[in-house]
Amino acid sequence: MAELGKTARHYKKNPRSRAKHVKDNSPGGKYAHTNEYKRAHSKARASLKIRSSSVDASKQPDGSYKAESRKANRARGGAQRR
Repeated sequence: MAELGKTARHYKKNPRSRAKHVKDNSPGGKYAHTNEYKRAHSKARASLKIRSSSVDASKQPDGSYKAESRKANRARGGAQRR
């Protein structure tokens, strides 16, 4: 009988982590928010009358959106920021 791998042992010992793993790997789990996110941003772009690909609908801390340069918006956040 084969022994469990390191990852399998981890999920066996950590029920919360295992539940998240199962949810993330179920159909639609990890990316379930994507369609809602796309709809919200598409609606914001339409209301701001953005047609150019060089302009983003930038989400503000208060939840509103504003038209902003794509370069400025994307330079500020995400994976590049450390």
